Amino acid sequence: MQADDLALRSVVDGIELRNGRLQAQLAGQKLVVSEFLLRGSEEGGAGGGSLVAYGEGSWTAGGAVFEAHAQLSQLRASIRSDRQLTVSGPVEARMGRDGTTVTGQLRVDRARIQIPDETPPRLGEDVVVRNAPGVAATEAERRLRPAPSEGTGRTVTMKVSFDLGNDFRVSGRGVDTRLTGTVQIEGASAGGLPQLSGLVRTAGGTYEAYGQRMNIDRGELRFTGAPDNPALDILAIRPNLTPKVGVQVTGRAQSPHVELYSEAGLSEAETLSYLVLGRSSAGGGAETALLQREATALLAGLGGTGKGIAGKLGLDDVTVRSDGTAGAVVRVGKRFADNFYAAYERSLSGAMGTLFIFYDVSQRVTVRAEAGERAGLDLIFTFAFDGLGRRKASEPTR
Repeated sequence: MQADDLALRSVVDGIELRNGRLQAQLAGQKLVVSEFLLRGSEEGGAGGGSLVAYGEGSWTAGGAVFEAHAQLSQLRASIRSDRQLTVSGPVEARMGRDGTTVTGQLRVDRARIQIPDETPPRLGEDVVVRNAPGVAATEAERRLRPAPSEGTGRTVTMKVSFDLGNDFRVSGRGVDTRLTGTVQIEGASAGGLPQLSGLVRTAGGTYEAYGQRMNIDRGELRFTGAPDNPALDILAIRPNLTPKVGVQVTGRAQSPHVELYSEAGLSEAETLSYLVLGRSSAGGGAETALLQREATALLAGLGGTGKGIAGKLGLDDVTVRSDGTAGAVVRVGKRFADNFYAAYERSLSGAMGTLFIFYDVSQRVTVRAEAGERAGLDLIFTFAFDGLGRRKASEPTR
């Protein structure tokens, strides 16, 4: 038997395998598959990789038995715009009288996962939809059906390990990071969801919240069952700031708990001020309104991930403050790197503005240049104090 131009497509899952072929021979009560080949999509000019398999089956008095061995070589398993996956590694399958067993050790060569900003709506647990004959059953209907008795149907057992490799990136909902680690997918019998076990860690990356882009200092996702609800332990820190403040995310993925973090033991109000404004709040009207907005988002469990006006304009911050001599002063700023920040400040009653450029040489040493109505170059040193009754961090000193 010989077949050419084989293809396997699923638009929903992003599967696009093509240019396949099959060569097999019938020999008495045996079926020998000498070659089975499928190639991945080559969209974008990149190679799609391949899946090559071979196997042998036989018919006996006890039933049919078939064993197959496959090798994935940089196969583009998914090409969806929000889910791109390239994998390599061996997979083995055995189908017999007692069911089907699938095992494998796969490694991710490249992955790009885009998390949607909104979770798709779902029906409540107390809602049951009864479909017409021939329509796939809903999850609620499957739960109501009695469990199949032993001996009915074939059991499918899966045990496949995934090494996330060195190029597994995830972005969405304010997160942009690379993941490392190994997870194992296990499942048995039809109808049940596969179970995941393993520990996944973040490697660098950023988290946007409260109008700030923070560095992910620690990130762990621990899978112990359902694949869509791992335990979270994530800490994101605002860069180049003393005291050290940020956001901590714990709990489960489906119901995360977001709270403020301060290494210096600051109050929540002071922590939020340092996180949003970069300094202790002066209690001004515009600053108070900004802090109140972010505090409301925190209490509502939103994590303050909205970009706001500054984000929509491509900026990192937009502030308005009162100057005793010049009246209202508007300041816009943009951070181009962790240690490079630029801001433009102008009084509404003035004819000229001032451009500020900040470069952090280290955590405590900053070079500031300004040009406009004033011109100058400053070297700023920041000192921390821990004495009783004294501030934990001083104001910048020239």
